Amino acid sequence: MRFLLTVLLCLGSTQLLAIDLNGQTEFAQRLPLNSSISGRVEVINVSVGQSVAAGEVLISLVSTGFKANADIAAAQVDSLAPAVDRMLLEMEKAQELFDRDSLALVELQLAEQNYAIARANLAGAKARLARALFRLSQADIRSPINGVVLSIDTFAGQYINTTVNNQTLLTVVDSSSMTVQSLLPLELWKESFTGRPARVTVQQQNYQGKVIGASKQVTIGDNNHPAVTLRIQFTADGKLEAGLPATVSIDDN
Repeated sequence: MRFLLTVLLCLGSTQLLAIDLNGQTEFAQRLPLNSSISGRVEVINVSVGQSVAAGEVLISLVSTGFKANADIAAAQVDSLAPAVDRMLLEMEKAQELFDRDSLALVELQLAEQNYAIARANLAGAKARLARALFRLSQADIRSPINGVVLSIDTFAGQYINTTVNNQTLLTVVDSSSMTVQSLLPLELWKESFTGRPARVTVQQQNYQGKVIGASKQVTIGDNNHPAVTLRIQFTADGKLEAGLPATVSIDDN
């Protein structure tokens, strides 16, 4: 990776104004998405290069079984809820009779136990419903960000078995936030580079960015010259691709 040094001669002295480095563009966020549940791909709702919004459904698995389990769990909740109300009334009546010395303590305790059991049964049914609804929601793979579909690695009808592998189904990128990695000669490195403004030029277009970090290890650049890798982040127009040649200009004043 080549580097250029912009030098200004002023009053017979040499003053370093900027450091120009070469690099390649990369997406700041490259998110491979997979499924957390096993199932068969029913439909792919997007295509490569399509812009997507956060929360948008990208891929749907066949959800018939998940929907049936959720319906069964909901029916169990509906069937158990009246028992809780009934056991509550019986316990309150038992308490009233006990307070009037018209009911033995063991009868009151039995009513309290029946109410506790009814509540526990209902809580268990609600937990099973929540789990069923969660699994049903996982049948839809949604975009976590506003971005662009970079690649699709599955097809309608494919069975996804999460117990065998963690297959990537598609990859979404944030095309509005890009990075460039550039090699900086080791002798020019300063800790103060981090956070410093930088101008990134790609396809004759200028973008404003900043240095967000540097590698901790020294690498070897052109002509076996020791260098560190700078990482520059910039806001793009959403039309750039990864792997494009870029020039980065960093102020050194």
